[in-house]
Amino acid sequence: MRNNSFRNGTGFCLLLSVLLLLSCTEEHSIVAPPAERTVLVYMAGDNNLSDETFTKIDSITSGWHNRRDNLLIYQDARGEKGTPSLTRVVGDASNPHIEVIKEYPENNSAGPEVFSEVIHDVLSFYPAPGYGLLVFSHGTGWLPAGMFVTPRSVSARSIMEDNGREMELADFAVSIPDHVFDFIVLEACLMSGVEVAYELRNKADYLVASSTEILSPGFSPVYPELINYLFEDDVNLKGFIHRYYEYCNALPGVYRSATLSLIDLRAMDVLAEVTRTVLENTESKTMETGTVQSFDRGSHKLFFDFGDYMEQLNPALYPKVGSVLSKVVLYKVSTPSFVNVPLYKHSGLTTYMEQAKYPELNKAYRRTAWFRSVFPDAD
Repeated sequence: MRNNSFRNGTGFCLLLSVLLLLSCTEEHSIVAPPAERTVLVYMAGDNNLSDETFTKIDSITSGWHNRRDNLLIYQDARGEKGTPSLTRVVGDASNPHIEVIKEYPENNSAGPEVFSEVIHDVLSFYPAPGYGLLVFSHGTGWLPAGMFVTPRSVSARSIMEDNGREMELADFAVSIPDHVFDFIVLEACLMSGVEVAYELRNKADYLVASSTEILSPGFSPVYPELINYLFEDDVNLKGFIHRYYEYCNALPGVYRSATLSLIDLRAMDVLAEVTRTVLENTESKTMETGTVQSFDRGSHKLFFDFGDYMEQLNPALYPKVGSVLSKVVLYKVSTPSFVNVPLYKHSGLTTYMEQAKYPELNKAYRRTAWFRSVFPDAD
C-alpha cells in the first residue's frame, strides 16, 4: 500500500468533503463508509459517443455486485440529458442504480481543469487505500489533434474529445496526481503506445490499453462482468482483458477484432534505458514502414508494433529489449486480424516511426517525453 498525501490526509479529506458538499451540491449528503477501493469511471461523451455513455452506465450498474467499495461515474453527454455530473452506484443486486453526488457547469470535459477537478472531488469525497481510473472517450494515442485523419498538420495531442476539443496527452498526465492510482484503464482507441505509457509512468502502477482502435460498442456488452474484476482483492486486470478478448474473439466477421495489453508502468524507465542503448548502437534509425507490423486501418501508417520495430532495427541487440519488454507487457491479447489488418505481430506496445512525408508530425514526436528520453542528444 502506497503512502501519499491523499491517503494520509483522510481526516482532512472527510472535513473537506463536508464543506464542499454544502457549497457544491444539494442532491445527496455524501456519506463515505470505509472502503478498500474507489474507482472512477470518467466518460467524456460530449461527442458522437454520447449515446454509448448511457449504455455503458446501464451495463456497469447492472453488473456491479460489490457494495463495500466505491464505484463513481462522471458523465458528460450531449443534449438535454448532458448535464455533467458525478454519480455513485448504489442499491442492492436486485435494484442497482446511481445517485447524483455533484453536478458541474457545462464545460470542456476534455479539458485538464475539469478532469483534474473531478479527480480531486473523487479523492476527497471517497478516500480509500486503493484507487482506480477508467476513461472512456475518443483517443488517438500520442498524436496531435486532427493528425489521425490529416497527419500533415499539427496542433495539440489528443486523448479525450469534447465537442471538437481535445486534450493534450501531457495535460492528461499532469491532471492525474502521481502515485495515487493503482491502475488506469483506457477504453479509447490506439492508446497502448510507448509514448503514452512513458508519459503515464508515474501516474499508476498498471495501464490497460489497446494497440488498435476499439470497435463500438467496446466493453459495453461485457461490462457487467468486467467491472467486478476491478474490485477483486487483488485487482484482476488480466481477467478483465481476457474476458473482453473472449467476447471479441467469438464475434463473426470483421467484428472479431481486438487487441488489449496490461502494461507495468513502473518498468517504463528501464525500457527507455535499454531502447536508448540500442538506438545509440544502431547506425540507421529509419525503416521501410511496409516491413513493420502496423495497426492502422487507413492509408496513413502511424502506429507500429514496438517489438517488431526494435527487432528489425537491430536483431543482434533485440534480446536485451525483448527481456525488458516481457517485464513491461505482463499480458496481451489479439485476434488474428483487426478489420482489414492482419495481425502477425503484437508485442503489446506500439511506437511511431518518423517518416519524411510527415515533417510536422515528426516535429511533434520529437517533443514527446519518450523521444526526449531515448534520444537525449537529438536536435
